[in-house]
Amino acid sequence: MQIKRFVLIVPFLLFAFSANAVTLRLPETGYSATRIVNASGTEISGTLYAQDGKERWETMANGMQSVAILLPRQSRLLVYMPQMNMAMEMDAESAAERGLRPMPEEVEAVEEGRETIEGEETTRYRILPQDRNLDDVRAWITSDGIPVKITGRSPQGEFSMRLTDLRRGEQDASLFRLPDGVAPMKMPMGMPGMAGGIPGMPF
Repeated sequence: MQIKRFVLIVPFLLFAFSANAVTLRLPETGYSATRIVNASGTEISGTLYAQDGKERWETMANGMQSVAILLPRQSRLLVYMPQMNMAMEMDAESAAERGLRPMPEEVEAVEEGRETIEGEETTRYRILPQDRNLDDVRAWITSDGIPVKITGRSPQGEFSMRLTDLRRGEQDASLFRLPDGVAPMKMPMGMPGMAGGIPGMPF
């Protein structure tokens, strides 16, 4: 059975140090929003829940719902398919095989100015990637650390992410766990997966 591979984006990759840089960290603020991703002519959107660096992103593709749960401090990505009542897991090594990078808890960035995005006051940062395949990466971050917008380029083309309908608030811990009785299968190396990066988009 072939499953669409695009499920998740995460704001940051690995970034080089700059003498003028500031340190950006994973947001601790709980919030929900609609996340819209565009990359290489593909758009996907869905409901995002975030708390203490963890994320849950619910999307629909070809009539099938996917629930991606990112646990960055455990270096784990879980993908749950409710209609099939099954889940798979990628560890950092498996993710790297598919061109995905683990998300560090902090990155370096250069402040460029202030802008209002989707009604939110943000600071625009230029990110300095170690990955030479990424260029001109910028992030618009709120004062409590929420990335409202991200843009950049890769060899596959331009990519962008933005949040709409942002609502702050504590998110239920159950959102970041699989349903009771569902045990994730480990995704073997080299096997096409249920999850992956949108072409040209950083994981």
